[in-house]
Amino acid sequence: MVQILQPIAQWIQEFTGLKNNVGRFWLLAWIGVFLPVLAIGGQHSARVMDVAALDGHATVSDHLVYVEQTQQVYTVEDLLADQVAGDIPWIGNHSDTPGFGFDTNTFWFRLLVNNSGQQPLSRLLEINNPVLDEVLFYQVGEDGYIVNVSKTGDRNPSSDRPFFHHNLVLPFQIPAGETHYLYFRVTTSGSLEFPLEMWEPEAFQNRDQVKLLFFGALFGILVVMGVYNFFIYTLFRDKSMVYYAAFSIGLMLFLSTMHGFTNQFLWSDSPWLRENALVVVIPLTLFFSLMFSRHFLQLEQSYPRLNQMIMVLASLCLMLALAAPFARYSELIRLNAAMVIPICLGGIVVGFSRWVGGYKPARYFVIAWTAFLFAIAFYSLSKFGLFSRSGLSEYSVQLGAVAEAVLFAFALADRMNTQRKAFIKAQAKALELQKIANERLEARVTERTQELQGAMSDLENANQRLQALTMQDGLTGIRNRRYFDEKLEREWHRAIRSQDSIAMLLIDIDFFKAFNDKYGHLAGDECLKAVAQLIEKTLTRPSDSVARYGGEEFAVILPETDVDGAVHVAENIRLAVEQQSIPVDGGSVHVTVSIGAAAKKPQPQNEQQELIAVADQSLYIAKSAGRNCTRTPGSEANK
Repeated sequence: MVQILQPIAQWIQEFTGLKNNVGRFWLLAWIGVFLPVLAIGGQHSARVMDVAALDGHATVSDHLVYVEQTQQVYTVEDLLADQVAGDIPWIGNHSDTPGFGFDTNTFWFRLLVNNSGQQPLSRLLEINNPVLDEVLFYQVGEDGYIVNVSKTGDRNPSSDRPFFHHNLVLPFQIPAGETHYLYFRVTTSGSLEFPLEMWEPEAFQNRDQVKLLFFGALFGILVVMGVYNFFIYTLFRDKSMVYYAAFSIGLMLFLSTMHGFTNQFLWSDSPWLRENALVVVIPLTLFFSLMFSRHFLQLEQSYPRLNQMIMVLASLCLMLALAAPFARYSELIRLNAAMVIPICLGGIVVGFSRWVGGYKPARYFVIAWTAFLFAIAFYSLSKFGLFSRSGLSEYSVQLGAVAEAVLFAFALADRMNTQRKAFIKAQAKALELQKIANERLEARVTERTQELQGAMSDLENANQRLQALTMQDGLTGIRNRRYFDEKLEREWHRAIRSQDSIAMLLIDIDFFKAFNDKYGHLAGDECLKAVAQLIEKTLTRPSDSVARYGGEEFAVILPETDVDGAVHVAENIRLAVEQQSIPVDGGSVHVTVSIGAAAKKPQPQNEQQELIAVADQSLYIAKSAGRNCTRTPGSEANK
């Protein structure tokens, strides 16, 4: 710092004429005090969004700064401290949309807003990427306190979001003359893009009417084309039509899922579908497109080997769809995205070969796949972060889908016309062949139906097994977070009805990260298992339950228990853990835990999150008091 300040001091000294050592000392001291303040002020005053100057709406992504959690994990407390210290390495975003491809790390985004007007203002922040898993929003006022907290993302049902909409919308208010910090904690398993727009509420509603009209027309075209071709299939028994009908419906489901409509209306109450629908819809849509291409181009007769290759690809698509309940979403979405462009390109090459070979209906097929390939390629590459998000990239798939639907309709109509002429020329023979074809078709449909029923039965059994495992933590063998949330909600409502007290313990293994770093993750896993088993053995009542809350934290629910009883149970747990030795390579070690205890007699207007917040506050007090202790709000210790 002295090396930086000394040249500045010398320059000002020459300019002002200060020559004595005392004058130099005070000059250097004042610069040392005020230069960091000015630097921090300059850092935080840059890229401010004035909500009073908003004219309808504006893209505010270029006002964002962000930081990626790789080695260091930031909490909201760290961000609040950073407003003074300025030690977090924020990176400025200069594109219309921050895009990071398939990055599963957590990102923090920050937006600085102020209200230069004379009245408090309400604004809406729209995130045009509804398939983000979770977005935590914090609004920090001028006094440094959080004034607004909300959560959205496809992990939350639409009814639980702060604003009912197919996109992720966050409302906020800002008083006149104030400057606020807006923080966004973004986590997702898919493509991480954060396109952020700010709206006046009235302008947002007006835009939404036009947007919903566009999507309604788009989805209507795809559904009508699908239903129409299905009915044509019932008349002509042409498999390409039923596959095209299924493809159109799948494409509609894909687009509606990408834009959040399915999560809003179709499967809002299904957490699994909200998070994993894309890895089911995409491979099924690709499967139907391959089967449509195979039948439309008559590859079974003209290119038998190529037909077998397409069948292999179609089987792979089905396997990807069936793997959705078992494989990781982040891996499946990459595989699905990587398959789209090769399949589109292959469709063009095969269609062109058939066109050159004299099969005239293939010309519309080639044009349709070409249009869709360009649309999908542009969209997929933007998802991999190779292009910045824009209106063209976001709506390219929709436009390509409509063009493809229309061109496929021309292709089917052209082929129907060709077939009609051939039918007229050889009607008698065609009738006989049609009868045989119908018999084979019915036999194949029966066979496929039986296979599908068997597969569905296997899938149902697997889903039942998976349902049983969803309530258990895979590492420790105790209950998991999902079970904890459901158990707490049930006990909370029961306590309201019976007017009993309910208690909760939050338990954290002390210095667990250091334990992991010193003895390795395998030893850390054994430590988690041992602590979990000790806690479970310490609980004596059948109604008491323990669950893994996250990382090295555990949560205990104690129905019909006051704070003294909670402290008693907590101390039993703490002492049991303290006395237990954990085996490691070459010996054994002891670990300790910090415990936050809380108890409450809930009322109908209370939420169970209040109990969690108090227990978390108690845990924080226990850690601050030196760890290896039990704390409750307002008390020093019960050790």
